[in-house]
Amino acid sequence: MESKSIRELYLKFFESKGHKIVKSSSLIPFEDPTLLFTNAGMVQFKKFWATDIPLPYKRATTCQKCLRAGGKDSDLEKIGASGKHHTFFEMLGNFSFGDYFKKEAIEWAYEFVVEKLKISENKLWISYFKDDLETKQIWKKFFPEEKLIPLGEKDNFWGPAGDTGPCGPCTEIYYDFGKEKGCGDSCKPGCNCDRFLEFWNLVFPQYNKELNGSLSPLKRRGVDTGMGLERISRILQGVETNYDTDLFLPIIKAIEEFSSFSYKENQRNFRIISDHIRGIVFAISDGVLPSNEGRGYVLRRIIRKACLSGLDIELKEPFLFKLSKVVIKIMGDVYPELIENKDLVEKVIHEEEEKFHYLVTSSRKIFFDVVKKEENQEIKGETLFKLYDTYGIPKDLIEELAFQYNMKVNWPEFEKYMKKQKELSRTKSKIGIKKKEIMTSDKIIESQFVGYDKISEKGKLKGIYEGENNYLFVFDKTPFYPERGGQIGDRGVILKNGFKFKVLDTQIDEKGIIYHIGNVLEGEIENLKIDEEFYLNVDEELRKQISINHTSTHLLHYALREIIGKEVRQAGSYVGDDKLRFDFVCFTDINEDTIKKVENLVWEKIFEKAPVLVEEMQLNEAIEKGAIALFTEKYGEKVRVISTGNFHKEVCGGTHLKNTGDIFLFHITSFSTIGKNLKRIEAITYKNCLKYFLNSMIENLKNISNLLKTPPEKIYIRIERMMEDLKEKEKLIEKYVNMEIENLVEKILKAPQKVIKEEKEIKFFYEKLNIKDREYVSKIADKIVEKEKNSIVFLTFKIDDKNYFVFKISDNLKNEISAIKIVKNLSKYLKGGGNEKFVSGILNEGIELNFLIEKIKKSIKNE
Repeated sequence: MESKSIRELYLKFFESKGHKIVKSSSLIPFEDPTLLFTNAGMVQFKKFWATDIPLPYKRATTCQKCLRAGGKDSDLEKIGASGKHHTFFEMLGNFSFGDYFKKEAIEWAYEFVVEKLKISENKLWISYFKDDLETKQIWKKFFPEEKLIPLGEKDNFWGPAGDTGPCGPCTEIYYDFGKEKGCGDSCKPGCNCDRFLEFWNLVFPQYNKELNGSLSPLKRRGVDTGMGLERISRILQGVETNYDTDLFLPIIKAIEEFSSFSYKENQRNFRIISDHIRGIVFAISDGVLPSNEGRGYVLRRIIRKACLSGLDIELKEPFLFKLSKVVIKIMGDVYPELIENKDLVEKVIHEEEEKFHYLVTSSRKIFFDVVKKEENQEIKGETLFKLYDTYGIPKDLIEELAFQYNMKVNWPEFEKYMKKQKELSRTKSKIGIKKKEIMTSDKIIESQFVGYDKISEKGKLKGIYEGENNYLFVFDKTPFYPERGGQIGDRGVILKNGFKFKVLDTQIDEKGIIYHIGNVLEGEIENLKIDEEFYLNVDEELRKQISINHTSTHLLHYALREIIGKEVRQAGSYVGDDKLRFDFVCFTDINEDTIKKVENLVWEKIFEKAPVLVEEMQLNEAIEKGAIALFTEKYGEKVRVISTGNFHKEVCGGTHLKNTGDIFLFHITSFSTIGKNLKRIEAITYKNCLKYFLNSMIENLKNISNLLKTPPEKIYIRIERMMEDLKEKEKLIEKYVNMEIENLVEKILKAPQKVIKEEKEIKFFYEKLNIKDREYVSKIADKIVEKEKNSIVFLTFKIDDKNYFVFKISDNLKNEISAIKIVKNLSKYLKGGGNEKFVSGILNEGIELNFLIEKIKKSIKNE
């Protein structure tokens, strides 16, 4: 049975049992900060069991895309040796939320496996949690007791998908591949040999694991099952491993075509590549981009492991980006987002592969030079840190190079150096500096920010610290926005009778405590007391300008995605009162015309006076409604969604305007490339924009006045006269140029070279011109073919030490000879663009012209 049919059969079976078919959620678990990736089918339903929120359905069935790489459930290191483990896999599941429980779950599992999939009972074994006698009793209706194996907590008590969440006992269904695959007569389910394959796990969530590790009864107990599609496909297709199923074979065949190796002779590397490319494609499609932290780092590590396996089978050029097409072909009909994002997926993989291949090449020499002095074939922590921090060689590549040189690595010692560096970085941050405690309250856990709708508020003093040349004040609540999400911290004043504190910056630490950093203008700190009330006042004009710039950043993000494409991904930002800066990933070349279109679209949305609305909702709901979220950000249970008109939504914690019309003015001041496929735009708005335009006009007027040696008020009259003089001079120049062109044409016409093509005589004209104007050279070519009907012209000229050419064919030859085709055939020597009659371009460096002329004449004969 094909995997596609198994997937469909499973979902339809449970739909017939009253389950709602629910679409797979993203690999990014938006509502669970304890997880890097969605690693099980139940992740999107965790709150359905643990809370008493109203439910949209009580029964659900899904085919969930999962990734187990990084974190406690990671299978990354098992790939290659094992034929049954994967980083990316699909989990078929059926779920009950306070509805049916063990009896129905077990009965339906038996019905589906035995009656629908037609798997023989003789091939099936069951394991259950040793204390769960209720489950054992239900299974006894279908299997003899010797086939029901009790196992301990390690095997049959299922923990939560993250650090917290639903958990409970489970029972697993095993397929028996026969005694010949086992490790002896006592071999039973739970053994690590190849005889038994667990393919369906039925979990019965009864408890909720709290942060402190305790178990409390669930609001709604239920059922959470997971069947690996790859494993059940292996069983039903009667093949040796998961990698021999129709989910992997097309990928493996493609790798065989790319390399000179076969799967049979190099299973380990083929398995790693075919497994990893699936995870890579799905992760990028779901919005993860390679980086040096979090999900991005795991993705980068998976790509690099696949690249290293490719090098082992002599794939020395990027190949994964081509392999991604095979994955999309296999899975695209089930997951249409893969087809939508295929260009982005290919570009991201290709770029990452190229960077890594360069890194491998350059790292080998550095590695050898640095470690050759190490003793006892062990690389010490200090040396590892130098390789990692100074030379930028990633840990996985260090590990691989060490393996190749037969050296051990002292990672525990390396971690000590990493810890020192982190501590040093922390002391350099604005609030990580060594601050001296003056007074604090032990009751402050975090500060409450109340400044979205007001810029003044009373707050109780909870702490004062002395920093370097400043003080840090902490209050129970504050209208001061702390620096985060790219937006700078608020400034303003804090007042109390006889005391005035100027706030120069606002910061927040990882615990959520907000620090107001500044200097005392009036009064004495010694006279202040904990829990005294102060008036906290944000600088109104500053906040307004920052909010204008933040809303403008959202408009800019929208415009970039509209003009360039949805491949644009935010990579960073700065939102201050002086300007805004927007860094973004983009794989398309951007020119001035594109930037102008982006700016014009922002202007259009400003003039539209679109309302800016703020809503609070669950992150998953925000994503489903089309909101853009930055996956590098940490989000709480509820997020703020900023909707700009009906055309753009973003998850954002910053401050904003209520209407785009209040931006007033917007201007892009600079565009630059700051890294490979990483671009930066800087822009100004509102009053800063007005100042910029006025200052530019005044400065330009002064410069023109000085240049023309004319008072500003008489510049217009002077320019009018100059324009009239210029027109007369241009006419005179044109007259002499045309005369010179005629002279050159006559000279060239006197020296034709004959080319015989199919008994037809063609006149070929070549000249090396001392002219630096393409337009004049083109005119000369035009004149020659006008005067000589059966003619071909090839003219070269030089501009700034580079040789250019013009290639022209007379009208009567255009159906016989193609200028563009000849140039393409000679692409080793010259590059150009044009059409059948005319091509212009540049000669490759070091080309001997006489040699090239002979090549062109030969091409004309053979055309």
